[in-house]
Amino acid sequence: MKRRIKKLEKSVLIVAFLCAASSFYVFAADENNVLKIYNQGVELQNEENWYGSAQYYLEVVNINPAFSDAWFRLAECSYRLGEYNLALDYLKNAEKYEKNNSNVQNLKGMILLALGKTEEAKTIFNGILKRFPNDIDSHFGLAEIELYDGKFSGAEHQYSEALKRQNTNRRALLALAVLCAETNRFTQSEMYIKQAMQYYSGEHEVHYLAAIIRMMQGDYKNAEKHARIAVEIKGSYEKAYRLLANIMYMQNRYVEVVDLCDYLIATNRKNSDAWYLKGIAENKLGKTSDAIKTWSTGLEINPNDEIMRMLLELTVKDNLELDDSRRAEWAKYHINNAVQYESRYDKAGSTYEYQRALMLNPTDSTARLAYANVLELNGMHEFYLAQLKFIKDTSDSKLPRSLEDTIEAYNSLLTNTLAKKWNIDTFYLDKIRWNIAVFYEENHSTFNHADSDRITALACGDIFSGIAITSVKTQVTPVNNYAEAFKNARQNNFDYFILVSLDESDDELTLSADMYSAKTGTKTFSKKYYATGNNRFSTVLRRFRSSVLDKLTVRGKILKRNGKVAVIDLGRSENIVKDAEFKIIKKGGLKISDSGSGLFYKDSDVVGTLSVTQAGEEISEANITSHGFYDKINEEDEVVLVKMPENKSGAEDGIDTVPNAAENGNQVVNNEVKDFDGKALVNEIKHVVEKPAIVELLRSIY
Repeated sequence: MKRRIKKLEKSVLIVAFLCAASSFYVFAADENNVLKIYNQGVELQNEENWYGSAQYYLEVVNINPAFSDAWFRLAECSYRLGEYNLALDYLKNAEKYEKNNSNVQNLKGMILLALGKTEEAKTIFNGILKRFPNDIDSHFGLAEIELYDGKFSGAEHQYSEALKRQNTNRRALLALAVLCAETNRFTQSEMYIKQAMQYYSGEHEVHYLAAIIRMMQGDYKNAEKHARIAVEIKGSYEKAYRLLANIMYMQNRYVEVVDLCDYLIATNRKNSDAWYLKGIAENKLGKTSDAIKTWSTGLEINPNDEIMRMLLELTVKDNLELDDSRRAEWAKYHINNAVQYESRYDKAGSTYEYQRALMLNPTDSTARLAYANVLELNGMHEFYLAQLKFIKDTSDSKLPRSLEDTIEAYNSLLTNTLAKKWNIDTFYLDKIRWNIAVFYEENHSTFNHADSDRITALACGDIFSGIAITSVKTQVTPVNNYAEAFKNARQNNFDYFILVSLDESDDELTLSADMYSAKTGTKTFSKKYYATGNNRFSTVLRRFRSSVLDKLTVRGKILKRNGKVAVIDLGRSENIVKDAEFKIIKKGGLKISDSGSGLFYKDSDVVGTLSVTQAGEEISEANITSHGFYDKINEEDEVVLVKMPENKSGAEDGIDTVPNAAENGNQVVNNEVKDFDGKALVNEIKHVVEKPAIVELLRSIY
């Protein structure tokens, strides 16, 4: 019996041993499999294939949720793809197991910084440096914070500190090279890029950044050389191909640009940058029809590329027949935007979008009726009726009875307007009071849309289209500097001139504008307009327009006079209301101020004042008060706004497309432009949100 028991115990031990061995083998096999998958992810990540590597890391953490390094690398990939909230979620899993790991904390700081949480990020980086004074990545994080604040010297200091601790550090050398080039210190930039070449000449990114730096210098020959080396090292390097196409475009080699863009499109049809660049090259070759087709296809792929859309619309406006059927499709984009603005109760935004739609397709009765309804809501009944009559005159089919009745009713209601009372045809009024020129300088460091400064300048002129009181013209060729712009503006008798430029990244842009007196060259204002998200280009353009108009004094002239009553060519369409007060200046007596905004006139040329008693839509009636014993007030004398009535000053519903300053230069109506989400945009965007486009380039260095 004992022998049987011993034999049974022995058998049990053998079975237990075999089970344990089998379990260990399975465990070891699983571990080997996980490591194999993980290493495949690392290999793809080293090739900057963020999507592929993320797929392998997800498989790893599904098998082993405690694999902290896989969570960390997942966060890195998401960060590189711009998915910052997701990256933070992944990193929290890595923190469970390696909370005090400086790599994990540095990445957390960079993610928080990308999310705009600058102070939290700064606390993390400084905390790491207290524990690990030689940590290089923390210096990179602090450098980016300095860039957010526009402190390029502070950023350079942080990159230099990193380089002191590791004098061959690739990222520090490349960042310093780019930063010095951005601040036009090309000698120092050359020193850093040569060091990077010495240690990392076989790496595609080094040559790509060297090409960018050469391009910023205007050295297109060497820029092209390095871009070609980059694509030779890495044949799938799309960014380098795009840069190469930009370099060729800057050298006016448009046929080669088209060929290279065709290659990029064949490789990746969704590459909207290639569609954009191909279109502008075709346009330069005189193939306008081909360019329009190319941009149209590009916008089907990426409808939110506003710069490509603006260029298409500017080209269409000047080159296509009004009955071209494609106009309706392009106008539909703006109609949809207008509807969204209306849903947010933004009348100014919807008006802008309907006007863009009608500029593209003037015979679109649906858009025109919607625009007419906006005018009616704004109390512009004469304009409303004019739009309805236009629909009636251009419609191929019979109008609905309700619309016919509306036209008939408004014809009856508007029989006693000021225009009819004074027998003035407002359609023929010449209201132009301000002549402004827009210039741009050639930009060698375009990181996104090629030729963006030229297109921005054209757009800055175009956004004033339809504003009766201003005439804004853009010089289509670049100027070399401020002096050339000043000379051109003064010789052509402009009142002001504006130099514009665009700083652009993938998701954000900043429009910079400097406005000067064309008479003296003194600066009127210098502003930057930042926006991100949807409709950012149109948002900064509208804010730019509003800023310019805020500096222009509301001025008009006397059209007719009957005793102590006069009619002036300003009305509710210029925000004029009852009891608005004006000075009357003898014809020819108004001059542009030598400095700042506003007007200059001699006291002896002030011949009277007037106060508005009835404001029409295009003209207003006012009572006259003469200065002195003799009545010297005549038709064609000019009027300058002195003040608006107290209850209207700062009104929220003011029209944002007219001059908006009183005699003293103060803004008379609140014309604050809102973003696409309906939020008011203040003049000064917080630094934690706004950042130079160079940040994205430096962040991409891997």
